[in-house]
Amino acid sequence: MRIRQIILHTRQFEAMKSFYGSLLGLETREDNPWNVLFRVGRSTLTLQESSPQENPYYHVAFTIPTNKFADAKQWLKERGITLFSKDGKDEFPFESWNATALYFYDPDENLIEFIAHHSLDNATDEAFGPKHLLWISEIGLPVDDVPEAVGKLAAAFQIDLWGGDGKQFAPLGDAKGLLILVDRRRPWFPDGRTPSVFETKVSIEAMNSAAAVVLQNGLYEVQGS
Repeated sequence: MRIRQIILHTRQFEAMKSFYGSLLGLETREDNPWNVLFRVGRSTLTLQESSPQENPYYHVAFTIPTNKFADAKQWLKERGITLFSKDGKDEFPFESWNATALYFYDPDENLIEFIAHHSLDNATDEAFGPKHLLWISEIGLPVDDVPEAVGKLAAAFQIDLWGGDGKQFAPLGDAKGLLILVDRRRPWFPDGRTPSVFETKVSIEAMNSAAAVVLQNGLYEVQGS
């Protein structure tokens, strides 16, 4: 499965535009007064302006080349971005996924992840840069009822669990793209914050491209493409 586009809301529209466009160097595909679209390799990250009184935050992961994890860390530090650290460590291995991840925050305090999936053949000899954010790898979707949401998405898009218990934590997809379904009361790993439930739109490549699923009282829309 691949994530083609995610649409997120932001309370700091200009700061977020600057962070992703100027600091991280993502290519701007479209810039409007109310939203901005950034190219993330094969995916699109869309930021939609919301009311300053609203306080959404999301969990989003970007895939990086399997052999560029150390370079990506240094690249972020050179841009003044502080990596999230827990117990003195800022690298988080996932043995069951054969992957390694790091985390940091953007201006909206979204939990952003760079993840290298070592099962993917995407190594490069080039110096790490914006183009090595290869695609959007994950989007977190906190819900009231994980099994119910999993059932709807799996049936509509013919995608399977990729680990997790299926009750509180349910990654749907594979190394190329994951919808991370979590119980809204379960803290995010690794920072321990309670997830935020806020409007999210996701477009995915799936077997059933005509399918569409609405979750969480209409706050989440997942569309095949």
